[in-house]
Amino acid sequence: MKRDEQDNTLRDMMKIHGLRYSKPREAILRFFARRDRHISAEDLYLALKKEGKNLSLSTVYLNLSVLENAGLIREFAGVNGEALYDSNISPHYHLQCKNCGDIYDLPVLTTEGMPLAKLLKEHAETTSGWQVDEPGLNLRGLCSSCQAVNDAEANRK
Repeated sequence: MKRDEQDNTLRDMMKIHGLRYSKPREAILRFFARRDRHISAEDLYLALKKEGKNLSLSTVYLNLSVLENAGLIREFAGVNGEALYDSNISPHYHLQCKNCGDIYDLPVLTTEGMPLAKLLKEHAETTSGWQVDEPGLNLRGLCSSCQAVNDAEANRK
């Protein structure tokens, strides 16, 4: 897609989601549009600065919040509890490596035709009486690379 077409698409996307256009929002959305990624506000700030964008860290935080509230990006907790932002807004789960921090998007699992998170939400509400706002599922463990390192170290002992 040509830059002018992408600019119009980003402007239209913001308008559809009730947001006014701003250069910081455009820069952030353009960054996420290049490829699916999971990134902290600080890392996004540094990446945009490296690209020559003159944004403050507070501007990045503010606009990430606005874009997340509008449903254009997703926020979730990383392995160490830090806020990470995801350009993939389709329903999915995250596999997170507790060693290296790598994150893998896992497609939604369905049980009897119902997404697992919805099934968990209904179960939690029925058994607890609570109202669950948003069901989520993050799986933590070791990625295959970290497992291989651990196995190699164990074999040396």
